[in-house]
Amino acid sequence: MVRPSSLLEIKTCSAYQLDEWLAGVPDGPTPQTQWYLAVTGNEQANVAALLGGNRLVVHRVDLRSWHIRLDDNPSLSAAYNDALRAECVGLWRRRMIEGTWVIAEGAVYDMFDELPPMRRYWVPIDYGTANQFSAILYGLGADDRLYAVNEWRPNS
Repeated sequence: MVRPSSLLEIKTCSAYQLDEWLAGVPDGPTPQTQWYLAVTGNEQANVAALLGGNRLVVHRVDLRSWHIRLDDNPSLSAAYNDALRAECVGLWRRRMIEGTWVIAEGAVYDMFDELPPMRRYWVPIDYGTANQFSAILYGLGADDRLYAVNEWRPNS
């Protein structure tokens, strides 16, 4: 993938915001710039603001990240946190509980990698006299839930 060597975010603002912009990039444009950096994979950007139509201010912004875990929110009860921990698995656990915003591309069914030990298996088969052959391996987990563990069918 070809990426630009740097990003430039341009803003126009009122002259009344001069003090804000002289101190750095204000809180308003900062999340947008951080998003652009995260999406493009760049680590730095320039944010330029034309203030009052005649004063140009340019700041360099570095990519920052925050990892806020579920337990970092003091207003949530322990029972609520425990319920969320029990519900979230795989990608959702990493994002919502651990606070790491991992890429979801290609991870549509990532939670199925975490199967419990199986107590019993079944393999129903469709022999495919008119249609394609298929077989699915089902397992009864130690948690008394039924899982589709694997599937077989010819590639055509």
